[in-house]
Amino acid sequence: MSKQPTPLTQAEKKTLRGMAQRLKSCLSIGRHGLTPSVLGEIDTALRKNGLIKIRIDAERDQIPLVSGSICSELDCEQVGSVGKTVALFREMPEEEPV
Repeated sequence: MSKQPTPLTQAEKKTLRGMAQRLKSCLSIGRHGLTPSVLGEIDTALRKNGLIKIRIDAERDQIPLVSGSICSELDCEQVGSVGKTVALFREMPEEEPV
């Protein structure tokens, strides 16, 4: 029943990149790569914050593959990257009224 989010426009991505500049990397993917526990932590961070930065310690040609895997697994979108740091965004779920 989850509806597919609409892709972000270039203007929205630009705004999110500007917001991401002020963020610190909340997670770092190390030499063990993309494990289920790391994916769980990224999912939790996206659910809590919506916009996060992660650092991927891998060869530069592997970074787009790792970030692409994250985006497809967690239904989020990459809004920018600088070096080994990637900014990811996912719409935060609306809170249920109590």
